[in-house]
Amino acid sequence: MKRGVVMSIHKQHAVVMTADGQFLQAPIQGTPQIGEEIIFEEEYRKPRTIKPVYWYGSAAALIMVLFLPLLFIMQRDAHPVVAYVSMDINPSVELGVDENEKVRELRALNEDGEHIIKGLQFKGVNVETVAASILERAKVSHYLDTPNKDIFITSVLLGDASALKLDYESILTEKVDETLRGMLTQLASDKVSANITTISIPNEVREEATANGISSGKMAVYLMAKEEGYKLEIEQLKQQSIDKLTEPIGGVKTIVDNAEDKSKEKLKELVAKEKAEKAKQKDDNKNSAVKPVTTPKSNKPVKAAKPEKPTSSASAKPGETKKPVKNGAWANKPTISPGKINKPNRPNVDKQDDKDDNDEDNDDRWNDSNNDDNNDRGDDRNQNQDDNDRDNDRFNDDGNNNDDRSGRNNDRWDDKDSDRKSNDKQREKD
Repeated sequence: MKRGVVMSIHKQHAVVMTADGQFLQAPIQGTPQIGEEIIFEEEYRKPRTIKPVYWYGSAAALIMVLFLPLLFIMQRDAHPVVAYVSMDINPSVELGVDENEKVRELRALNEDGEHIIKGLQFKGVNVETVAASILERAKVSHYLDTPNKDIFITSVLLGDASALKLDYESILTEKVDETLRGMLTQLASDKVSANITTISIPNEVREEATANGISSGKMAVYLMAKEEGYKLEIEQLKQQSIDKLTEPIGGVKTIVDNAEDKSKEKLKELVAKEKAEKAKQKDDNKNSAVKPVTTPKSNKPVKAAKPEKPTSSASAKPGETKKPVKNGAWANKPTISPGKINKPNRPNVDKQDDKDDNDEDNDDRWNDSNNDDNNDRGDDRNQNQDDNDRDNDRFNDDGNNNDDRSGRNNDRWDDKDSDRKSNDKQREKD
């Protein structure tokens, strides 16, 4: 009995595609539909007739183009991957295995893995055979030259493979372990030695490893080492081999053997803990990134020093009239000749004019100086109200000083006039 999917229907036969990709002509029985799977005993054989050869080629090409994706789907569904086996030497590779322990997928997990599996035939080959080929290539490429090399093998049973027998995963890893140990025994004469460690892990560990860009074995070692108090970095696991990275803490075998609980449930808890720590760290980094930065206060401009008032000296004031001394007498008394009445000299009008001019010059110079100072301090007064108040007080003080000076001058001239009148009256009496 033969079985196939109907690809096309003709008058007396139908073209069907079998599970192994063959196209056969089956006699029509009943009313088959395209895409329907039918069972037939013998192929349809039609009378031989002469037809153009190119017609067959065109039909075959069209069928291949239209139904080649369907063929791949049928092959994949016929041999689905139910488990993954990862090998960490320094090359890290992962093998997808079906329920018959045949390899259906093979991918490298780092650059060294790409080099090892290049050109390797694996489709439909037993998993232990493919693993042995990988170990042989690693030996030829000098990845096993280091004494006591660590080889870590992990197996992951997919969630939809629960219908398999319970010991499927243990049987799978046991076959790989025995095959590799047998090879290492044969390679002992070449001074090749290695420690093989196997462990079964949950699919959550594999998913977390894929998210971090490392193998399932490296992720499992990272979680167990972290739980035991050792500190490993994901970036180091990406760049270094697993045995070199774990050598300072005893190697992979020591970490796995020292783990109190190596069950899948415990590893699931460690994955959940790792995700929670990463989420918290991400939130902390986000909060620190949006924290407002305090801007430093701008330095207050230094106030300009208050200019000193020009000090007046007795010698600096031209034409200053001396104060009258006691009893209204002038410091320079007029001389009286006998027989002749000498009138006291009146203040010279020219001297008074000179004094007024000098006072005006002094005022002009003072005003010019004040104007220059005001212009220089203009910007500072606009920036600081305190400077404005200080300047206003200073100008008010200057104005009061000018008023006081003018008042003293007026009082002095009044005293002079009074003394002059007193002298005139005294001379008249004489």
